[in-house]
Amino acid sequence: MAVFAIAALVAVQAGVSLLVRTHRMRAYLTARLEAAFGRPVEVGRFSFSIFPFPELALEGVTIGEEPAFGHEYFLRTERMTASLRWTGLLRGHFEFGTMSLTRPSLILVRNAQGRWNLEGWLPPARGKPAGEEGASKAAVATVPAPAQATHLLQKLEFDDGRINFKFGDEKKPFAFTEVSGNVEQVSAGRWRLSLEATPWRSGVPLQSTGTLRVDGDVAGTTARLQPAQIRLHWDKVSIADMFRLMTGNDSGVRGDFALDGHASIGVASPDTDGRPGEWHFLMMARAKQIHRWDLTERSDNPSFNFNVQGYWNVVSGAVRAQEVRVELPHSNLNGAAEVLTISPGGWHAQFRSMAIQVEDLLAWYRAFTPGVADEVAVHDFLTGNLSASGWPLRWEQGVLEGKAGTLAIPALAVSRIEPFHASVRDGKFKLEDLQVRLAAETLADEKNNAKTRAPAPVSEDFLGAALNHDSVFHQGKLRLNAHFADASRIFLMASAFGHVLNRGWEYSGGLAGSAAWAWGNNPKEPHRAGLLELSKARLQVAGLNEPLKIEQTRVEWKEHQRGATIGKIEAFGANWSGSISQADASDQRQWRFQLHADRLDAADLDRWFGPRARPNWLQRLMPSLLGGNDNANTVHASELLRRLSAEGELTADTISFEKVKFAQARATLALQNLELQARDVEAQWAGGNIRGEMRAQFSPVPRYELDTGFERVSPAQLPWATKWAERWSGSASGRVHLTTGGIGREELLKQLAGEGTLKLNKVELRGWDVEASAQAGNLRAGTSRWIAGEGQFEIGERRIRFADVELLGLGATTRLSGNIGFDMTGDLTFSPMWTKHGSKVAPAARELRLTGPLEAPTLVVESLSAAAAKPR
Repeated sequence: MAVFAIAALVAVQAGVSLLVRTHRMRAYLTARLEAAFGRPVEVGRFSFSIFPFPELALEGVTIGEEPAFGHEYFLRTERMTASLRWTGLLRGHFEFGTMSLTRPSLILVRNAQGRWNLEGWLPPARGKPAGEEGASKAAVATVPAPAQATHLLQKLEFDDGRINFKFGDEKKPFAFTEVSGNVEQVSAGRWRLSLEATPWRSGVPLQSTGTLRVDGDVAGTTARLQPAQIRLHWDKVSIADMFRLMTGNDSGVRGDFALDGHASIGVASPDTDGRPGEWHFLMMARAKQIHRWDLTERSDNPSFNFNVQGYWNVVSGAVRAQEVRVELPHSNLNGAAEVLTISPGGWHAQFRSMAIQVEDLLAWYRAFTPGVADEVAVHDFLTGNLSASGWPLRWEQGVLEGKAGTLAIPALAVSRIEPFHASVRDGKFKLEDLQVRLAAETLADEKNNAKTRAPAPVSEDFLGAALNHDSVFHQGKLRLNAHFADASRIFLMASAFGHVLNRGWEYSGGLAGSAAWAWGNNPKEPHRAGLLELSKARLQVAGLNEPLKIEQTRVEWKEHQRGATIGKIEAFGANWSGSISQADASDQRQWRFQLHADRLDAADLDRWFGPRARPNWLQRLMPSLLGGNDNANTVHASELLRRLSAEGELTADTISFEKVKFAQARATLALQNLELQARDVEAQWAGGNIRGEMRAQFSPVPRYELDTGFERVSPAQLPWATKWAERWSGSASGRVHLTTGGIGREELLKQLAGEGTLKLNKVELRGWDVEASAQAGNLRAGTSRWIAGEGQFEIGERRIRFADVELLGLGATTRLSGNIGFDMTGDLTFSPMWTKHGSKVAPAARELRLTGPLEAPTLVVESLSAAAAKPR
């Protein structure tokens, strides 16, 4: 009997399996599925099993979409299994129980009328309880009721699914993957949801988007899923991945995020009367360990809780948040908000009470700013209220009060934050004078006062700020006021807050003035203006061996133009005055100047730029002079100098190079593309004047070129040896062209080369009579006089060489040849020639030769034959 029963069961199973493969049965089953889902269904393969429970298996199932939502599929799954109820089979009907979907793909579409295709998916109940009729009457009136289904779904199960989204014909990059859970009908017209999913976005690498879990219950399609209660939980979310999900980009923010929410519609509760078409929601968001992507986590990284509770009217698109609460570790803000979600959108928020500890604000600042010192601490308390709306942001009404507080900075005594007041009225935010007053004591004094309980002395040093912003016309202005007897304290403050203002330079001394930034629609491009008075200060710049001593200087900038009026600065061995200004507002590299120095000495310049600063003084100096900005730190100094362009006038009372001394010097200088050109060079030298021009090329190896003329220069005032200079009188004129290169005095003298022309007038050489000595054949004392003279000379190998300089005397013409070294040794030959028989010139039989140190030279009268035999 048992064998017969088993055989009968096997036969029934085989028969059923063959039956579901017939065209007629496939059509019948497909029709039942279409009736259950209310959409066209395509199935690749059917199979059926009787035991242990009746179950229909389908392979390659595609459920079509309603025309109102497009022509793409609604649901596609690799495998679908549906259990059948015995009670229905015994009555000759197919009634689906649990339906399981393996790796399903669902597309949720929202059409132009604001309806979702999901609203018609869940089958309606056979009948509707009377109590629900009124709650959904308004919703049903606007939605065509689907045909009454005769075969019900009891439960839908999902495994490793995917949900995509479309708005009209636009497919969104956002989706849910790894969807699992179930949708179960718990009573007539009521469905319970229990789903988990992982958020996903196409084209964006994601690592930790957390798990989103949705639980709750909803009604059937005839009530557009209303009434409903939905609970949401989303945790273990990386803030970086959350922003990547929302925007597709990395915002640079790191941290952890979690969200819990509850939403209900058409459900009466103590918080809501269950009005149709209006969702009641409660959302609680939490974030912790918030910081910038390139900064490490800290125990004091900021965190916050954001709680909001209110209503959302789907028809009007109005969201009313009756309670908005923001909680920080030591602060909280309480208020309400309204948001309009349909076009034209808008929002309004009002924080009725705000209690903010500034240490919370400091934690946010520290989490996004590198280099903030650990010892920085701010203790202050802000209270007030504020309302704002719209985008761009519009201030409405409010007030903010700051109590007296303290600011602790490393290496400085505790500073005092004065009470301040801010107000918002008619779209205008106004922060009145916020002032930080520094203590006059040092840290050591502060510790001693703390032991003795003595009050800290009051300082006149302060830093003040004022801020105004008109949100109606989108204009604003920030002003900073400062007064410091020693400005090094402000640089310590800025450095402690992660902003090094003095990269490559150090300033100590008085500073007073103000700076302002005004902006219009684009706050990133403000108009800058300001004035600073520098007094009794020292400025040490990298690349200079000595500090600049600033007695009085005014620095001004306005409308992108900067300038400085120099009252007195001691630098490079001189006292400077004048002005420097930006020539072109559109190009910060174009400068004009007018400077005056009382004295310039090459020895002082070598001390300032000497061996300690060379050979890399330029690399160290240029970033410092350009303000120590980020570009200056990353670009080679020669490239910075190449970009710099300056033009102006330089004057000096005296300029000294070794023993060469110029007076009342002036020149027009132009620096561009690593080349300095000096035009209209004028100066007084050795009783005469010089005029010319100079060119200097600073890269790759410095090169210098000088082309100048000189007039009425006295040989007696040239930088000869003292006794040698006393032997000369008269004047000289001519031109000279010099070139040299390298760094340092020795290298410059080694490479010095040039040539020139010489014209002499009424020249005398005291001590020896050249003509008489040549005629007599022995050295004769006296004075040699020449009415005029001319010739050429060359400079090189540390010598000045004279080539056939002719000196015209009363009775003879004398040729001068030889050289004078930079070490004041000479080898000069005077060769007189007499005019005889009309215009014929007859050379003398002898000449006068001078050798050795010019202070005490050796003089010899030689015959021309003997002189020719000796090397010159």
